[in-house]
Amino acid sequence: MSEHREEHLDLCAGLALGSPSEEDRTVIEGHLAEGCSECEGALANFSEATVLLAASSPAARVSPALRARVMAAVREAGTPERAPADREAGAQARPPADRSRVIEMPRRRAPTWGTWAWAAAAAALAIVTGISWTTSSRLSRELEANRQELAQLQERLVEEQRWAEVMSAPEARVAELQLTPDGLAALKARATYDPRTRSAVVVFENFSAPEGKDYELWALRGAGVASLGLIKADESGRAVMRLENVGDPDTLGGFAVSLEPAGGSPTPDKPTGPVVMVGKVAG
Repeated sequence: MSEHREEHLDLCAGLALGSPSEEDRTVIEGHLAEGCSECEGALANFSEATVLLAASSPAARVSPALRARVMAAVREAGTPERAPADREAGAQARPPADRSRVIEMPRRRAPTWGTWAWAAAAAALAIVTGISWTTSSRLSRELEANRQELAQLQERLVEEQRWAEVMSAPEARVAELQLTPDGLAALKARATYDPRTRSAVVVFENFSAPEGKDYELWALRGAGVASLGLIKADESGRAVMRLENVGDPDTLGGFAVSLEPAGGSPTPDKPTGPVVMVGKVAG
């Protein structure tokens, strides 16, 4: 089913007035054929308004001259041909007919001003109702979209507040990652770990990976390591990783960064590339 759009309502109005182009008619009839309750309702309102508006227009009156010509032609067509003797007898029995005589038909009473005023008011009301319905539908959709956007913003706000609490937790431990001989001098990284929630926020600077390479973050746990994911920096080389359940505070010793082939290490518990940064969790 084709998606409903605002221009479909304009095409419904044109269809009700009988004025759309062939292209527009094809578009709106195809859309209606697929089933659109909103457009069907709008078309019904517009059609009713069109009928009432047409009914409010004064009726056209035939001119007396045209009416006289039509009636004369009717009389001539309806007169039967008679024999010569009958025509002579008829001519002696009655005077010549006046060919210019016109039979007056009784005039129809023209609708009163009040009738036209009521019809015009009804048509105007129907049109205004149709427009109001269309506007109300559009505003309802916009309101629903705004509500959804507000709900999403509220969720993001709650999420940001939660991670801000990790950064400012009284028990938070900080790890300043230091360069190894394999690391570039511009690299900077700082991890904040909250032992209460076991969550961490790690901020990276100047981490634009070389072509065909990816930086990967690791957690140092006891005697082993565990991958925490690839570091995806923006155009400026900055990245922020928000991590759930990084590790038990009794076994989490720190963090490390390695430079891996694109896609990261094939094993989640062992770097395959050189380790470029490492830092211990303070506290």
